[in-house]
Amino acid sequence: MVDSLKPFRCALDGIVDAISTQRHLRIHGVVAGLVALLGVLLGLPYTDLLLLLMAIALVVITELLNTAVELTVDLTSPVFHPIARRAKDIAAGAVLIAALASAAVGIIILAPPLFRAFVASPLSAKSAMLAVIAIGLGASIFTALLPRRFGQDPSSESVPRRR
Repeated sequence: MVDSLKPFRCALDGIVDAISTQRHLRIHGVVAGLVALLGVLLGLPYTDLLLLLMAIALVVITELLNTAVELTVDLTSPVFHPIARRAKDIAAGAVLIAALASAAVGIIILAPPLFRAFVASPLSAKSAMLAVIAIGLGASIFTALLPRRFGQDPSSESVPRRR
């Protein structure tokens, strides 16, 4: 029984490690939570909630794979190598494509009912709550686009790219 649980424990350890060391993964988590909350509060049908869940999972999976590629490249190529850079850039490109596609799915699913809720009762408590969540969502995405602060502990992220 103990041996059959070890792979799950290793997988959970990997997820926890990635969340604790990767800033963008933490931001993806906040965005995912806000999107899910918006979906539930808007009373979306299960199929739309499922599509949002799949989009969120796609971004998290590609971010985890990108982290694994970066760590592997850093381990095997401690000095600059153009192929190592290409591997990291390609993995980062996968995350970008997943994030853009997921953002499009989120906008297509969430924008119409959100707009209808604001138009139907703009001064209601529900509209105010939805507005706060939407602003939090926008702020989280904006935060993800900001460069890292100077002086941040570099050991929490993978080795920066040397060009």
